[in-house]
Amino acid sequence: MSDLNQLTRLQLVVILISTMIGVGIILMPRELAIQVNSPDLWMSIIYGAVAVSIISTLYVSLSQRYPGCSLYEMAPAIMGKFIGSVINLYYVFYCLVVAAYILRITAGIINNYLLDTTPLPVIIGCFLIVSLYLISNGAGDVVRFFQLYFPIMLFMFVVLCLLSIKDVDIQNVRPVFSNELLSSIGGVTITFFSFLGLEFLLFFASLVKKKPAKKLLVTLWISIWLTTAIYVTFHIISIGVLGVEELKEITFPTIEMAKSIEFKGFFFERFELIFLFGWLTTAFTSFTAYAFAMTLGFHKLFSRSKLMLIPAGAAIFLLSLFPKGLTEVFHYSSYVSIISIIATVALPLLLLVVSLIRGKNYAS
Repeated sequence: MSDLNQLTRLQLVVILISTMIGVGIILMPRELAIQVNSPDLWMSIIYGAVAVSIISTLYVSLSQRYPGCSLYEMAPAIMGKFIGSVINLYYVFYCLVVAAYILRITAGIINNYLLDTTPLPVIIGCFLIVSLYLISNGAGDVVRFFQLYFPIMLFMFVVLCLLSIKDVDIQNVRPVFSNELLSSIGGVTITFFSFLGLEFLLFFASLVKKKPAKKLLVTLWISIWLTTAIYVTFHIISIGVLGVEELKEITFPTIEMAKSIEFKGFFFERFELIFLFGWLTTAFTSFTAYAFAMTLGFHKLFSRSKLMLIPAGAAIFLLSLFPKGLTEVFHYSSYVSIISIIATVALPLLLLVVSLIRGKNYAS
């Protein structure tokens, strides 16, 4: 098993960005276009980033009060063994739901654009087995995999932006700041979900050790605003190429934008295939992070045996196959958002408040 004693700041930034940028960059343009219905819908992403930046102080405060402890160790220390175990069980459920959601969306895209004759269970099973194999080697290999493919992910996104700029119609992006403030803020309910992954500071807190709160907070803010820059750039280009009305009608606008790129006379004309292979790496890292956090919770609650990967994988596999189609998956997204808000805002706030009331931390 590969071991990792401590995360560097760079590794933490890579983990957080790789986890946050998953299916959101594929789905968010359409959902925001429907919700905000304005060319300056990208402002909702900035408002969402501000909200997430504020929430990040919760995670830093908890990790500072319980240095060297993961979330699964903090909850029993703060709330007692029984209630703490219930909270941990909820986080296992949360990671299960989000992992299954990411996997189902990713498998659906693979089925639609790459392997249209391959049965969906086969795609899901192959994706899952590779991820579980990586997880079985320990946190060290997971982090190194994220570091290895992070530059590839950024390269693909930069290439897509550069090749799409020539097709941007500036009239599609105008007017700016024409929308009502409340309407743009209303889009935060969508953009917040696309920043899921920041809470992994707590799951990896045992590897963060004791770092100054200011430096740790800056690390989180760097992760948030780099992700924001990627999201905003993609959305502005998507609006410029497709327009708001077309964004509302297309299920996967980012992929369709990649399909519009042509290399006339070049031996490889379908750029969206290259983009999809790069994006699949992003989806894989995001999925693996949640699957890893889920198995970590299984180990804390039930057993430290590697055999716990089997029930964890089976649960993800079955839940990801539960929706009959992508339309049904999108229908369940509102429930996933509610589960996520409880896990990323309500419970960390509860743990911090109780910890402050009790006036104790791990060191004491």
